[in-house]
Amino acid sequence: MKNRFILFLIFSSKIFSKELNLNEILKRVESNNPDVRIKELDIKIKQKAERKAFKNLVLPPITIGSENDLKTAKNEGFGFEKIEAVIPVFQGGKMINTYRKSKKELELAKAERKMAIYSWQEVSIKEYFNALNYAKQKEITDITIETLKKQYNRIKQLYEENQQVAKSEVLKIEADLKNNIALNFENSEKERSSKDILMHLLGYDLNQNIILSEFNSIEYLKSLKSLKSSRKLKDTTFGKSQGLMVDLAEYDLKISKSELYPTLYVKPSHKFREENLNTHKYETVNEGRVEVGLNYTFAWGGTLDSINQSEYKLDQAKIKYDKNLQVLELDIKNKVGEIRSLAKQSDLQKERVKLLRENLKIDNLKYENDLISTFDYLNSLNQLKNAEENFYKLQKTLVLSIIEYTNLYR
Repeated sequence: MKNRFILFLIFSSKIFSKELNLNEILKRVESNNPDVRIKELDIKIKQKAERKAFKNLVLPPITIGSENDLKTAKNEGFGFEKIEAVIPVFQGGKMINTYRKSKKELELAKAERKMAIYSWQEVSIKEYFNALNYAKQKEITDITIETLKKQYNRIKQLYEENQQVAKSEVLKIEADLKNNIALNFENSEKERSSKDILMHLLGYDLNQNIILSEFNSIEYLKSLKSLKSSRKLKDTTFGKSQGLMVDLAEYDLKISKSELYPTLYVKPSHKFREENLNTHKYETVNEGRVEVGLNYTFAWGGTLDSINQSEYKLDQAKIKYDKNLQVLELDIKNKVGEIRSLAKQSDLQKERVKLLRENLKIDNLKYENDLISTFDYLNSLNQLKNAEENFYKLQKTLVLSIIEYTNLYR
């Protein structure tokens, strides 16, 4: 009965586990990352703002109302007396520039969503690789533990049979065995932590079990084409977003300058009824008229101050644009150098792993025939273990650097 229950748990865990690979993680970030979803809502907010600005541009506000003294209102009640609309004819470009600014704000929100996707994809990939790396380290350490257990049992048996094996030799192997077991507890905990962080980034329930598919970095690197890109920096998502910041500052300046001009408007209206000033009673009328008005507000220099502020902000935006594009260019150059270095290190580490594997085969034979000490054997084993770990880390770091480089040019 107990065995059946254990089999049921294993079977259930496989059914309700979610297997994830690199491509699935990248897609999941686009739709379920909490910060990306916040950016999507920001786009919807900007879309509403654009529609509102367009309606304000083409549809004049309409006023329907009634206004009288308290005594008349008490006797006659309320009712619509007139309807009127104010149609701006000239406002110094305020309405049209407000609408154009709202369109640029919507474009910026879309660009920021893309950059948020790229950013959180990179963070998610890092945690994905971290979890795989800790699992790989645990796998390598398991091999070490298994080898140490066999040697510990053999040396302990020789010691107990008084075959001239020092007790210190037994104690050293036992100490190394416990050290590697403790190391695997640490690796298991780090793997769990990285998985939990990844679950949060992907918008999953933290209690859901996930299985990470192993990533073949060698095949991925072989499938890549040239890393060179002919795309101009200003045409990247980041470059466009910085250009939009300049555009917004320019529209703010234009809107500020519109306050220097008077507002010319046309106000058509129609009166349904009006109060008789002698009888204080409402009388029905049917009167339509069209008025032309001019309005100008003097702000005692406040308008000029606002214009100066907008000019300074525009200058700031232009400086930031040039600076951030230079930073982007620097990041791309540094990333190229990093990729070249990691590729060379990876190739050399691969050769080192190959040599150490061959060396360990020889040391295995020597150790089994008591030709080398446990210390020398463990040293050979640890060298291979460290080389395997470093090669794995280099491969993952190289892949991540290539993805980060690609995102800089997107």
